[in-house]
Amino acid sequence: CGVYRIGNSVEFDYSGVLVTRELRKRGFKVLLINYNPETVSTDYDECDRLYFDEVSAETVLDIVAKEKPLGVIISVGGQIAQNMALE
Repeated sequence: CGVYRIGNSVEFDYSGVLVTRELRKRGFKVLLINYNPETVSTDYDECDRLYFDEVSAETVLDIVAKEKPLGVIISVGGQIAQNMALE
């Protein structure tokens, strides 16, 4: 087992951080929406723009309308993001 560390044990946070790092390494700008201050993914150095806000369909759609991203990745966002994808 080992110690419980933020960004290593929390699978959604860890997978989100890994995806963010890989996308940035490939030259993509990464926007992240997260409302949990206890996660590594809310570190402003992990992405190009951080929206520290509620994860809801309305919030995501507002941010997408403003930022006009090339795409949206939901598969590493946990159950809330996956449920929103079904809407």
